[in-house]
Amino acid sequence: MTPTTSNSNPIILIDDDNDDIELFQEGFKALGIENEIMVFNDGNKFYDYISTTNRKSFFIFCDINMNRMNGFELKQKVFDNEEIRMKCIPFLMLSTSSAPKSVVEAYSLNVQGYFIKPSSVEGIKDMFDIVVKYWSISQRPASEQ
Repeated sequence: MTPTTSNSNPIILIDDDNDDIELFQEGFKALGIENEIMVFNDGNKFYDYISTTNRKSFFIFCDINMNRMNGFELKQKVFDNEEIRMKCIPFLMLSTSSAPKSVVEAYSLNVQGYFIKPSSVEGIKDMFDIVVKYWSISQRPASEQ
C-alpha cells in the first residue's frame, strides 16, 4: 500500500554508506513515494545546505555512524543553531546499534525517532511506510507547505 503523503517537500537522507543509500532509495521507490529524496553523504554538506536554504523539508533521516561528523554531532550542531531548529524539521536517527546508551544519547539531543537500519528492501519499505504515514498526518509548527 502506498503511503498517503500530503507533504510534497523533500525527504533528506544523510548517510555515508552508498549501499545503504541505494537500499533506502529502493525502499522509497517501492512504496511509490514521489517526494524528492535529497542525499547528503557528509554531515557538513548537509549543515551547509540547511543553513542556507529557505526550502522546507518533510523529514530528515540521519545515520549515526559517519566518518567526518557523526549523527550525534550533526544533531547537536543543528539544535544549537536557533534558525535551523525553528524550521521544526523532524530529525530521525538511523543506526545498526540498539545499544541503550546510543538511544538515550539520541533522545537527549531531541530527535523525533531512533530506528535500527533494516537490512532488506522489504524491511526498509515497512519502516518508511510507517514513518511517512506518521509524519503526513502529524501536525507541527512550520508544517505548512
